[in-house]
Amino acid sequence: MTRIRFWLYRNILALFTLLAFRRQKVYPLEAPVDGEVQFRPYAELHPDMPIKGLYLPTTFPPSDRAAQRLRRVRLEHWLIAIVRAIAPAHRSPVPTDQARFLRALYPWLFRKAWPVPPTLPAALAVTDDVIAELATRGPFASGLRRVADDRYELGSDWISGFPVAPGLAKPGGVATLVARDGRLVTESVRSDGMDGAQAQAALIAGLNEDLTIFRHNVDVHLTMLTPFALATNNTLNARHPVRRLLHHCFDTVLIGNVELAAAQLSGPRGFLANIFSHQADVLLRMVEDHLGRFDIWDYEPPTQFSRRGTTSTPFDYPYRDNVMTFWAVTHDYVERYLAIYFDSDAAVAADPELTAWVAELNRLMSNGVGADITRDRLARLCATLIHVSTVEHDILNNVVWDYTTLGWVTPTVAPLTGEPMDQRRSFDLLATLIETWKPYNMLLTCDVPKLALDPQAAAIMTDWIAALSRLQNDLSVQPHDPSLSYPAALNPSISN
Repeated sequence: MTRIRFWLYRNILALFTLLAFRRQKVYPLEAPVDGEVQFRPYAELHPDMPIKGLYLPTTFPPSDRAAQRLRRVRLEHWLIAIVRAIAPAHRSPVPTDQARFLRALYPWLFRKAWPVPPTLPAALAVTDDVIAELATRGPFASGLRRVADDRYELGSDWISGFPVAPGLAKPGGVATLVARDGRLVTESVRSDGMDGAQAQAALIAGLNEDLTIFRHNVDVHLTMLTPFALATNNTLNARHPVRRLLHHCFDTVLIGNVELAAAQLSGPRGFLANIFSHQADVLLRMVEDHLGRFDIWDYEPPTQFSRRGTTSTPFDYPYRDNVMTFWAVTHDYVERYLAIYFDSDAAVAADPELTAWVAELNRLMSNGVGADITRDRLARLCATLIHVSTVEHDILNNVVWDYTTLGWVTPTVAPLTGEPMDQRRSFDLLATLIETWKPYNMLLTCDVPKLALDPQAAAIMTDWIAALSRLQNDLSVQPHDPSLSYPAALNPSISN
């Protein structure tokens, strides 16, 4: 019966996914309009996951076309509840090779929706040091930090302090790595008294949970983009230059984040409380603990690498190089754009709407953005938001496809038995990610310059897209690297 129930669960969810792909409509990017967006505390809208310090909208900009999606959110909430009742609480361990894994967990209806299943990156397939590979390439590499001249760490030790679901080892721990002969090498893994393969599985499960729940869903979607969309819509008029600069970042973000919250972080039925090691009541405590430490400036790439001591390294660090290449292009674009409208710090400080905008961001966002509103700080803040909405989200939402879903290599949990993670959790992660591959606007082709207020601003926006296109051409000369972000894969906002 367990096998039959899992087959039904897997194929019903896959059918929902295929229908979602077939119904998806892509609407052109539209200029902003004036009008207040109302919102309420997250805890009021999701009493089963009453997170303090987060907010969700209750009304939406016209371009969100929210009415239809709200009906779908309500319908999917009940359908998923019914379907999850079919699913067995536990299924046998995931197969430990790619072909058998995909036969078990990537059904035919998934392939009809998205014919590119996750593929184990070649470098991970051949390495005898998986942790060192994850520390320098792909999404987990955001956490690498230097602790001494030639010593580094990778890990999410804070996660280990919370109780886990029955039958699971505590995820998290810390790997110590050393730079040796131009390479990064794993020296040891510390994970709640475990060693060997079990310690590595627990470490990676913690990295996976930290990246997926906290960096992606909590930080990017709910802590950062939702407050930015609310504050920008409600304090900057539709023709304000900063609103026009950032507007593509808010394309259907508010309705998209309502949908994400309902499916992912809504209580015991939410996917995130069933994919990883911590159940909903514990997850609530973890989110609020994490929000207390949130710092938006940690998402500004130069600050991120400076704080971690990895601005330069005696070994190749492709993740950093990829991120910083994008940052240079976007930061230059934002500085040039803002110079059209603000010629000094005094001009920025004299704009009452910007003052109100910063005050609202400081009210809605955990730990705020700071009180100063110099021209440099404004440029850094806007560039960071654009970077997170495009490159950072591409890494967290798309690059992870090959890095977080193959559960015998990068598990979401570490069973106490020492077996690979179970198939149900692995399938649930695939099901949540494949939804985000539906057709959507793409940054290079959605006509960002039409948002410009004047020809000079339009020319600078056009230059930015052209610079990203040149970067795409440069990257395309080399064989495709699944650990990198590519301009052609970027969406204009996180709602994909």
